[in-house]
Amino acid sequence: LKPFCFKVFGPEAGWQGGAPTFSAMSNPRGGVTLAAAVAMCCCAASLTAPSAAADPPCTGSEAAAPFSALPEQGSDRRCAVRQRVARLPPILMQFKDAIHKSNRSRAAHATGSTFSRWCGIAVNKEQGNDYNSEDLAAAAGIVGAEKLWHYNWRMTSEVHVDNVQFVPMIKEPGNTLGTHTSDLPVAFEDGRGGVVKGWNEPDDAGQAGRDINLRSNPEAFAQAWTSDMLAAKAKGYTEFIGPAMAHDTCWLDYFLKACETTAGCKELVTYLAFHRYRLDCSAYEASPENAGWRDDLSYLLTYYRLMQKYNSRGFNIKGLVFDELGCLTPSYTFSGEEEQLQYMKQWYKLTLVKVKMGDADMINAIKSTPWIMPKGPDAHSGRSYSLGMCTAQDGGADAGEDAVRAIQSLVTTAWFSISPGKNHLFSGSAGQGISTLGQAYFDACKDVAGGGSLPDIPVPAPAESPSPSQDDDDGDDPLVVKLVARVTGKVLFASSGANWGQGLGVGSKEEHAEDSDWRLVRVATGRYRIISSYSDRVLYAASGSNWGEGLGAGGPSSAVGGDGEWNFVPQGGSHLYRIVNALNDRCLYSARAGDWGAGSPASWVGDDGVWSVEVQSSSATPAPATPAPATLAPAPTPQDDGDDDVLDGKRVQLVNVISQRTLYAKVGQNWERGLGAAAEATTLSGDEGVWRLKLVTGGKYRIINEATDRALYAPSGSNWNKGVGAGSPQSKVGGDGDWRIIPQSGHHRYRLVNGENGRCLYAALGGDGANQLGAGSPETYIGADGIWEFVFVH
Repeated sequence: LKPFCFKVFGPEAGWQGGAPTFSAMSNPRGGVTLAAAVAMCCCAASLTAPSAAADPPCTGSEAAAPFSALPEQGSDRRCAVRQRVARLPPILMQFKDAIHKSNRSRAAHATGSTFSRWCGIAVNKEQGNDYNSEDLAAAAGIVGAEKLWHYNWRMTSEVHVDNVQFVPMIKEPGNTLGTHTSDLPVAFEDGRGGVVKGWNEPDDAGQAGRDINLRSNPEAFAQAWTSDMLAAKAKGYTEFIGPAMAHDTCWLDYFLKACETTAGCKELVTYLAFHRYRLDCSAYEASPENAGWRDDLSYLLTYYRLMQKYNSRGFNIKGLVFDELGCLTPSYTFSGEEEQLQYMKQWYKLTLVKVKMGDADMINAIKSTPWIMPKGPDAHSGRSYSLGMCTAQDGGADAGEDAVRAIQSLVTTAWFSISPGKNHLFSGSAGQGISTLGQAYFDACKDVAGGGSLPDIPVPAPAESPSPSQDDDDGDDPLVVKLVARVTGKVLFASSGANWGQGLGVGSKEEHAEDSDWRLVRVATGRYRIISSYSDRVLYAASGSNWGEGLGAGGPSSAVGGDGEWNFVPQGGSHLYRIVNALNDRCLYSARAGDWGAGSPASWVGDDGVWSVEVQSSSATPAPATPAPATLAPAPTPQDDGDDDVLDGKRVQLVNVISQRTLYAKVGQNWERGLGAAAEATTLSGDEGVWRLKLVTGGKYRIINEATDRALYAPSGSNWNKGVGAGSPQSKVGGDGDWRIIPQSGHHRYRLVNGENGRCLYAALGGDGANQLGAGSPETYIGADGIWEFVFVH
């Protein structure tokens, strides 16, 4: 690129350190042609002035001055920009004001992604329901505008509130109520973000499915979906909510099966969406004895397993979108407020919100609930799709656990709030405020800040009653980590002796061994304060700025507001995350070119926005797990050299050194079913938590469960939490059941690395059973939760 840039903008083109000539790119009207603009944008990253001297460092008053007060670049008084704004070569300085104006305009309209907005409203302003911007503003006043989104089954909306995101819809193949897909407005303007909704209920005869061909032949429409979403992508949209299902989960399965083999289709399904209306709301209870509650859990379970299935087949589905839910009477009119309040309390607040908030009692109740049954059959079973084919299937032993994961995978919800002449979330006439139902909904949904799946960072919960001497932001025993950029390998640091925009940066681990440690203090589910252990400063990204501006670390922590809270968004590797500001969707990055900052919308930040969270320590010492009933034997010698003669034939418990979870295989189950790591070993029966080490060829071992004779394996075609199991008979377990046992520092501590594919077994803190148990590759991505202590037993 540099030779081209110098050819176009260098001395040969008339650039002698001043203004260039544009012999081939001049616009007759005196402007710059599109070709020139594109070339300048491309060259900005690679070209610097041939004779430009390095800017002097900021000193004195300049160090504290805002960027706008500093001398322009090119002045001999210019110091290095505090906030690390990318420098423009002189050729581009004449366009700086226009560029900055464009960026400010885009930033004013960009409202991020639904991924960080749990609270949604499905509502239009038609049929006499008197819905308007005042109603939306009243909702935003409860929830917070940055946490709220709305849609109306249209491409545009007349209802606007600053920082509340509107999500447009392509309602059916090719159009929205007669408006062609090509007329979809561009993303990131007029309150829109980068998210677009796809077809509305293609499985229902009253919506997009009124086209009988669409309703009865889902596999024939994968190309139509691809065309619609490519048109949206061309308008700047980056996330695509899949066809929203009314009830027929099998339709979606067969559609995704066809999408899998349609060029470009897999990349255009970012979320799976579905709707739910109940006729039994007055009698609904969040209880295993309630058939309606089990039915709702089964419904969510089906979508979760579809997401898992297709992600294992090459999709990258980020989560589930529950964007219509409500209550109907048996005659299919809308229920009264009392019935809706019952459903909202029992299903939305006591079930969905409690699980998203990590409520142990509700999670355990779901895990132990029988008759959670997903719909089927599987689209890959060989049967052709037909209307009405979907029926309940056996959910297996992990149905309850998967139902919990389904709720945790929800990224957003939207209550359906309207019927002709009535807006149920608001008081009636425009401007009269929130109804009782609306108050209940917005009060419940605001507790789930940020949406998205729970990250598996092993951070202890904050203390319920901190002592008055503690900082308000300090929970009990926060985890100490280093934040390492995956692309550049640089660590984030905050030096002492400075504050706010000063002394924050990225650099090498060696140079910043001390000031690159950070405490993660959880303030809500999935949301954290990131506090420097060295300088006690809180990381923030100001809402009024973007990219290289407005990023800092300030203290005291009480002076840092909501822009000092961050969501950790898992990226498919052990402790790999995007770190996204919970208030403004700015995503932290460290770029290859050397610049760093926090950019919004987060979807515009590439792979330089992925960080490895490297655990350093916690002031908490994990309580040791109570060993399963067994007689402990003296440790054989030599202790930690991995000697084959020492380990062969030994019976051990495998206890994770970080999470203190004990690996087990349940009796009566096989393969991927019934394998887990128990947070409490006392819950295991007999020898379910005891394993026999059997030496095979090449210094590798079979790890065989004593209670079940099942051999541990991790197949080569999967990664992380996919495909790990224990199978019997052992003769059917192949080379992916052979493991290398690699000694680590400490007393009888080892990594278990699959001998066929290098996947390293781990069990993260905060999980239980199969949750957050997996085997990841490459091994170097696995942290300390990939180390196991061998407890030898007779």
